Amino acid sequence: MRTVVRNMFVNGRLLLAAVFCVASFLFQPTASLWAQGQATFASLNGTVRDQSGALVPSAMLTITNPEKNFSRTFSTGADGSYVFALLPPGTYTLKVTATGFETYMQTGIELAVAQTATQDIALTVGRMTQQVTVTATTQLLNTSNANIGSEVTARETSELPLNVRNPFYLVTLNSSVNNSSQSQALSAGVPSVEQADASFFNFGGSIFGGTAFLLDGHWDATWDWTGLAYVPGVDETQEFKIQTNAFTAQYGLSMGNVLNAVTKSGTRELHGDVFEFLRNSDLDANNFFNNAEGISRSQFKRNQFGGTIGGPLYIPKLYEQRDKTFVFGGIEGLRESSPYTFIGTLPTADMRTGDFSALLGSQIGTDALGRPVIQGQLYNPFTTRTITAGMVDPVTGLLASQSGFIRDPIPGNQLQSMINPTSKLLEAYYPNPTSSALANNYVFDRLNRFLL
Repeated sequence: MRTVVRNMFVNGRLLLAAVFCVASFLFQPTASLWAQGQATFASLNGTVRDQSGALVPSAMLTITNPEKNFSRTFSTGADGSYVFALLPPGTYTLKVTATGFETYMQTGIELAVAQTATQDIALTVGRMTQQVTVTATTQLLNTSNANIGSEVTARETSELPLNVRNPFYLVTLNSSVNNSSQSQALSAGVPSVEQADASFFNFGGSIFGGTAFLLDGHWDATWDWTGLAYVPGVDETQEFKIQTNAFTAQYGLSMGNVLNAVTKSGTRELHGDVFEFLRNSDLDANNFFNNAEGISRSQFKRNQFGGTIGGPLYIPKLYEQRDKTFVFGGIEGLRESSPYTFIGTLPTADMRTGDFSALLGSQIGTDALGRPVIQGQLYNPFTTRTITAGMVDPVTGLLASQSGFIRDPIPGNQLQSMINPTSKLLEAYYPNPTSSALANNYVFDRLNRFLL
């Protein structure tokens, strides 16, 4: 069982970033600052004009996130421009007021992780008591920098099917991402490890280790093999962004690719969920190898369960600020029993007594002494000796045709007199073959159990 308590917010993630920065200075005095606080924040900018296109100075803009009671105010200058920087990803409402103009209100502004959005505003002449309300229905454009990326939204994370419920597997929605050969080689025949498997994706043709992983603004990679250090659960993940090729200066330590993820946070209202995902063998077909050996279908069960909860940090008579500090936590467990078929070779009943004659086949040649070489013939290792071309072998009286080492065959592959007593005792611990074949004659079906 793993427990995750993440994302304490004080006006966004400023407290977490500050603590991480201080820890970096204290414990890595010779290293650069690893926290990338600006990397997860979004920004909104634009220009305020009237209906004729003239710039509107001294317009008051207020951007608000109702869920977190978060708001900021900005006044346009002579050029009519505004910039809201360091905004936590979320849904915002923008209000604009100016003397001689109707109040402008735009709701449903979705700002994603590391997004730089541009929204130009046109005010209508009228009284400030009148209001024009706009509901955002289209994606905001980025006209401020050359960052290239694609986003995986909270809706996609929660609604798209995921085999092992690892949200980072959704990176393949980006056409530049593919699974690397290292993952295919290391994952063959072993249980899936979510963090390891997700680390082997190639972004934009880069090699393994060339992608920077960011989680809530700090590096999420191990320093030994540059793989993912932690993968948040699906219900913990708010969204993430795949940034490729070129990006602004706050990103680094990569060959041109960044996976930038943010987790959910608490809000003014208490909220949460519980989940249970079940897979079992009731509707599965038997596998090919079991059918070939007459083995019945194995039992497979996978239970992935947990829950999340978030809300304001409220401690009666001690800390009662419902609108300033938020907490969010999640817990997730996994219980899995998956079938595994082992195919191997074990000694037959005759071999247990020392009779290996079943291995003998036809003649395939002659040795240096002119004796026939039989396929499957066993040789006595204690008779190893040197022979010289043109000399008579003193053991067999045969003339050697070449120099080297030679051994004598065991007649009829009968080893009864050569079996070691200790080996005879160990024989009792070997299972019996499941078929009469000489090779691959043992098939065993078992369950691999995995707990997390």
